[in-house]
Amino acid sequence: MIIDVTGTVLTPGNEGKDCLGNGLHFDKNGARIECCCDECDYAVCCYDPSLWDVPCEECDDIYCPRSQRGQYG
Repeated sequence: MIIDVTGTVLTPGNEGKDCLGNGLHFDKNGARIECCCDECDYAVCCYDPSLWDVPCEECDDIYCPRSQRGQYG
């Protein structure tokens, strides 16, 4: 699991649509969770079109929830 310094769980890939840090989600108190994309080390997985065709099973990042080889995959 990837957790931002704010405690937000980040889910790279899928153009950022699944990520709680994409600026479109709300916390348990109803406050909008700010967009974390500018500081995210995994943003390239969401926004680089050349990576969209690369299957996640090629990724060996153990912290990425989409990685097929990591400890969470």
